[in-house]
Parts: sequence; structure tokens; C-alpha cells
Amino acid sequence: MSENGAIRPLRPMTDSSADKVLRVHKRLLLRAVAVLLGLVLALLAAVGYLLWRGAPYPGSGAAAGAMILPTKMGDLSDKEIFTPVPDTGLDFVFYPGLRDDPSWETKVPLRTNWSGMRDPRELQPKKQGVFRVLLLGDSMVAAQAAVYEDGVAPQLEQLLHRNATKPQGINRFEVFPIAVSGWNLFAAVRFAVHNLHVLQPDLVVLALNRNDMDSGSGFVLGHSLVSIYDMQRLRGISHASLGSPTYFLRKNIGVWGLVASDLIPESRRRFEQAAQEVVDLKERLTAIGAQFGCYLYDDYLAPGLARVLPPSFPREDILLGPEEVTANNLLPLDGHPNRVGHGHLAKVLAAYFTARGYLEVKNLGAVAPWQSLAEHPVLETKTRATFEVDRIPGAFVIADGVMSPVDGVRCVVGGAYPGGVLSPHSIFALRSVVRPRAVQVALEFPDVPALRGCTLSIAIGGRLAQTLPMAGRQTAEVPVPVDAEISDLLEVRFDADGYFTNPTQGLKDGVWQAAAQIGRLLELRLVVD
Repeated sequence: MSENGAIRPLRPMTDSSADKVLRVHKRLLLRAVAVLLGLVLALLAAVGYLLWRGAPYPGSGAAAGAMILPTKMGDLSDKEIFTPVPDTGLDFVFYPGLRDDPSWETKVPLRTNWSGMRDPRELQPKKQGVFRVLLLGDSMVAAQAAVYEDGVAPQLEQLLHRNATKPQGINRFEVFPIAVSGWNLFAAVRFAVHNLHVLQPDLVVLALNRNDMDSGSGFVLGHSLVSIYDMQRLRGISHASLGSPTYFLRKNIGVWGLVASDLIPESRRRFEQAAQEVVDLKERLTAIGAQFGCYLYDDYLAPGLARVLPPSFPREDILLGPEEVTANNLLPLDGHPNRVGHGHLAKVLAAYFTARGYLEVKNLGAVAPWQSLAEHPVLETKTRATFEVDRIPGAFVIADGVMSPVDGVRCVVGGAYPGGVLSPHSIFALRSVVRPRAVQVALEFPDVPALRGCTLSIAIGGRLAQTLPMAGRQTAEVPVPVDAEISDLLEVRFDADGYFTNPTQGLKDGVWQAAAQIGRLLELRLVVD
């Protein structure tokens, strides 16, 4: 524009300036195409990974961090259906976003939401007009052996919709299974506590199974599993699984371990920890106006809970489950309910809600007989009979990988692999009708760099008794501390401050080679004068 306001004609663009503009536009276009192509490739890679997840393990050259779930036969082709989570005490959940992937043992199609729970719905804050029930537990609540629709949570939800009187302002019921196969009480409770702001329950039931007092689980050495002494193969180096004796040497010897018995110092400690978790959860639920109850699949847990829960905890809210629940099952060795078993449990819970005034559920028909701890105290003799305490021997020797007597496996509470290979934390229970003077032990440690300078602490009856160097063959007669906790059972615990692993994945001589280990136990016996 000129000074007098007239519009000046535009100067024609020279060839050189036109080329510059064209080159700039071309560079911008190429950059845009490159970014778009990168996004597409990243998306394809993500989709490819989701499709590839669970492919057969390709061998020792697999990428680091691949999670491996061995089958009973020791091959490495099972689906990857769990994932570690950075939540202390929780350790793992189902792999989020599974779409009808068969589980590792039952081959039941497994569908999970993005929170790693076995429910097609996502976990979100509840909408107005919803009454929400949470069932906390492990593989039993997760309905490991059944298709999702046959599980207790969906059956209970349908039952409430059909038969429950809706409280004022309520137009819909929701029942969520907050449960993962292999979880224990600590994992289930902590998931609920850490996510209470999202879960927003009106009513919570914690369902406890026979091994739910175990205090350790998970992938402690990266994504690789570290233990084989429990059937589910989910446990860590300090798990001390309740079921370990049953699965020791892959033999069903008809005895359970003692961790959940409340009969030895370690199990008593875990019951006390469990009580703290349960009381904390109940207080948090009370603060938001939610109710809480506890269902026991196995009544031998009752004496331990009765001992540790405060008197203010209503014993009416501790249910003793009927046999009909676990008697109807798809896995006879495990007792995981089928549709009929889960249906019995759904009715029992509905009847309990009605009896406690939490909900009114009508026309339930025949309900399997259930009781509460308030009206049916369970004696410790029930627990002792369940664990066949009178058949636990006072000694065993392992020579050339063979245990003598064979029944000595009943002494194993946890942490011993076939052939006497020890994990860094191992617990045993020996039996004596009189107070022993000492415990005779013999151990053998390999000469590996990870163990040099390390020590093994031996605790007897819950009291530190002696420390041994983890080098060569060690034989010692360890005196029983005067303040050791002893009934007719004596707990012997080994805790190492170092361990080693074999990076070769697979089974060798009955030992999962990725397992953390310290050496071999050769002898363990009571010395009685």
C-alpha cells in the first residue's frame, strides 16, 4: 500500500523464492508423513505384541524379562496370564485385557478387564442408584475352574437382581470378584484398600481359602518364576506355601502344611498380621458406611482367627462355609467349585446378608447349612486333626536325594525343593512328645561366588539359635533356646542372607533352575536326652 492509500501491485515471485517455499512445504510434509508412519508402526507393534503374548517360549535365547509358566511336564509353552504390579504386598494380577485366553491348568477361557480382574466390566466409581458388593479372594472367588458366568460373583449378582428387595434409592446391584488365582489374604485386602476410592463398596466379603495366610507371593526375581514347590507356581522365595508338602516330589501324601494352622510360631505370626489387615479394612469400610464379613472355605482357620481378632469384631460376621460349596467341584484335588458349588455359595451369602440385615433376599429356597463363629466355635483339635499333627515325625535324612523316612515330608512346611534343595527361607516342623535338647542339622553349600561370605541363621521355636557360614559341608548340634515356643511341635527355620540361581530355564533333577537356592539340606532331627 502506498503512502496515499493506494494498493500497490504485488511483485512477481522469482523462481528462487518459489523454490524455497516449495522446499519448506515439502520438508514439512515429509516430517508429517514420518510422524504418521511412526505412529502407525508403533500401533502395529503394540497390536502384534498383544497377539504374540503367550506364544511358546523359544528357549534360552528369549528376550530378557519374558515371564514363563511351566506346566506339570516341565515344558515352557503355557500362556502368560499374570503380570507383576509395583504394589507392595500385592505382587501380581491377571494379565489385563485378556480375551478368552485359556488359563494354564484348567484351560478355562480367561477374560480380564484392564485392572487385571476376571470381570468383563471395568472397575469404575459406581453410578448413582447402584448397590455394590465386593467379593475378595483368590482362585476360588475368581472361579479358576469354571467359565466366568458360572462363578460365585455373577451368580450372586443375578440372585440379588431376582430376589433382593432394593433399598431406598437403589435400582441396580453389582457384584465384583476382586480376586486372582494365587492371591492370599494380604493381596486381596491391600488391593481393596489401595483402590477403595474407585471400588466404593456397600458390602464386602473376604473369602478365605486354606492357603490364604501365606505372607509371600509374586515374581521376586523379575518376571521369572522362582519356585516349584506349590502347584500354582506363583510363589516367591519366602512363600512357605501351605500346600508344599502335598506337592513335594509331586506326590499327594494326604497332608497339608502348617503355615495356616496357627500351631507354630510362623503361622501364629501370619495370623496376627492377617488380623491387622482385616481390622484395618473393616475400619476403613465403616468410615464410608460399608459392611464387612468374612467367609471361610475351611473351618480349621477359625481357631486362629478367633485368637487374633479383637473382641469387638462381631463373630456373627465370620461364616463357616458348608461342605456343599467345595464338594461340587471341577478339580477334585483342589476343590475348586463348579457352577453348582458356586451356586451354593451365592445362596449362602444371600442368606447371610438377610440374617445380618444388610439386604433382604427372599425366596431363596433350600440353602446349604451354614453357621457363624458366634454360634459354632471351632476347637483347636479340629485344626490339629486336619493337619494330622500326630503323624509328623521328629526327623528326616536326605541321602543321594532320597528322603528317609518317606513320611518325613510331613515335616516340610515350605522352602524345600525335591532332593533337599533349600530356598533362602525354609521352615520345617518336627514333633516330639518331650522337650528336645537340641536340633541336629547337616547342610551342604556349593562353592559359588554369590554365597562366599554369607551366613545362614537358624531359628528354633521362633528364637534365633545359631548362625552357620554358607561354605562347604556344615554339621551342627544346635541347642534349643530356653524361651523357644514349643508344644509337641518344634519349628525350625533357616534364613540365608544370600542365594544363587541357575540362569538355565527348565527342570533338572526335579528343581526349577530359576529358583533361588542356597544349597542342600542333608539331615534335620531332634536330639532328646
